[in-house]
Formats: sequence, C-alpha cells, structure tokens
Amino acid sequence: MKTSVFAALILVGSIGTAGAQVSEASFTASAPTKQLSRKQAAHLIDTANTPEQHLALAQYFRQQAQQKRDKEQYYLEVVNTYRLHPPRVDCYRNTPSQGRYEQMADEARDEALADDRRAFLQERFAEGLVMPSGRM
Repeated sequence: MKTSVFAALILVGSIGTAGAQVSEASFTASAPTKQLSRKQAAHLIDTANTPEQHLALAQYFRQQAQQKRDKEQYYLEVVNTYRLHPPRVDCYRNTPSQGRYEQMADEARDEALADDRRAFLQERFAEGLVMPSGRM
C-alpha cells in the first residue's frame, strides 16, 4: 500500500515538473502565437469556414500531437527505468508495470499520429484542396 502511494506521488511530481518545463519552453519561444483552448477548438471544428480558422485548427492539432509525443517519450523513459530498476512489488504481480507503460506509450504515439493527420486535413481545407463534409 505504501509503495503504491509513494509511486503515485512520484508520478504526479514528475508530471508536474515535466509540465513546468514544457510551459517554460513554450513561453520562451521566439514567435508568440495565440493558442486555442480545447473549448475554442471544439467550436472551430464545427464552425470553421475561412482559411485562417482552418490553419488555426491545424496549429492546434500539431500542438496536441507534440504533447502526445512528449507523453510517449516520458512513458518510454519510465519503461527504461523499470528495466534497470524493477520495483520489488512487481515480483507479486502477474504482469510487470513496464508493460502498462509500454501500452500507454503506444497509445500516445497512435494519438499523436491521428492529430498529425487531423492537422494535415485542416491544412488541405485551408488551401481549398478538400471541401469539409456537409458544406458545398
């Protein structure tokens, strides 16, 4: 029980630290751009009809894909840590913890690829090469 609570606290602290580093890195970017919130993006998905709106959605999806690639990298680092230093608790489980993190890394990679495809499609909408469904 103590081990699982301690592991959860370490995980939360690591995620918080990684989030602070990511936000600091994005703050120091040379070209400040307006980032869409999830709610704004959801609204734009339904109502986008200008090239600028589609490009804003493409940028939003690219940012989401990058965040998911960062998650994938984090999960792979955790897997490597488990390989080097397996916790004693894993001796009593049927499946090792690193297997769960490998699965989460795969899911994060798949989600990043899907977001990249969404961004590509929004860019095509902005260029007028593809018409959004339901609009003529």
